[in-house]
Amino acid sequence: MNKFCFIDSSGIIKQDRFFGTGLLIVKNVGDMGDKLSKNSQPAKQKVQQSKNEKIESLLLQSKKDEVIQILRNSTKFEMKFDTVRPSTQMYYERMIDVFLSDKDNRFSAMIIDKHKAGFNEKEIEDTWETYTKYAAMLIVKEMKNLPDDSLCIVVDEISRPQNKPLSLEDTLLSKLRTEVLKDPILDFDSIFGAFSIESHSNFLMQLSDLLLGAVMYDYKKRFDMVSPAMEKKKEILVKKLRDTFKVKTLAQDFTENTHAHFHVFERV
Repeated sequence: MNKFCFIDSSGIIKQDRFFGTGLLIVKNVGDMGDKLSKNSQPAKQKVQQSKNEKIESLLLQSKKDEVIQILRNSTKFEMKFDTVRPSTQMYYERMIDVFLSDKDNRFSAMIIDKHKAGFNEKEIEDTWETYTKYAAMLIVKEMKNLPDDSLCIVVDEISRPQNKPLSLEDTLLSKLRTEVLKDPILDFDSIFGAFSIESHSNFLMQLSDLLLGAVMYDYKKRFDMVSPAMEKKKEILVKKLRDTFKVKTLAQDFTENTHAHFHVFERV
């Protein structure tokens, strides 16, 4: 069966304590995409309305410089973990519901904790190579769980350094081939394509970001790295996942299959 894999990352590998790679695997791409798109429309309208009201208020106060700053900082609308707010939280909760509504859906998160004993700093000297290596490792792990499926890899676009001759897709495929050759059970031909996209253009990539962001939030919270302001914005949404999976925290190795497949693990 053909399935699509949406892979995303969270964290700055050389700067942050935690770095996460998330992999969302979907069979019914069209159906899920339609549901997520319809869900996003009222959220987008609400955000735009709030922005317009703020601009009108500033104009009435003759604060034109602040208006110009808002307009300059405008970005394309996305429903990612960073953009979760209490005012639009219900729409993010519905994104989770869409994921959980199909038992064929799968999400895996691989977390790197740089403070763990045994972590090798030399492993992350090259950000491009590290990003693609971790992505390949997570994909191969899932290939072992889906031996009868063919996978198309969809990766969140990142800028290619000038000293790298291969595209993001070809770099990832090269690393996948290397990993697959280590296991005689796996077949590289089960990967039927790879392409990169900008996350704002695809709701499934945004869903992958949302799920990974929730896991990363709990890892940060576990070590008192979540500010009160962030907790106010994100806690209720993350609690929805905890309650669904009947766990006290997402920051642990666990697998849940009651609804959709959800797996979190740390790589040492």
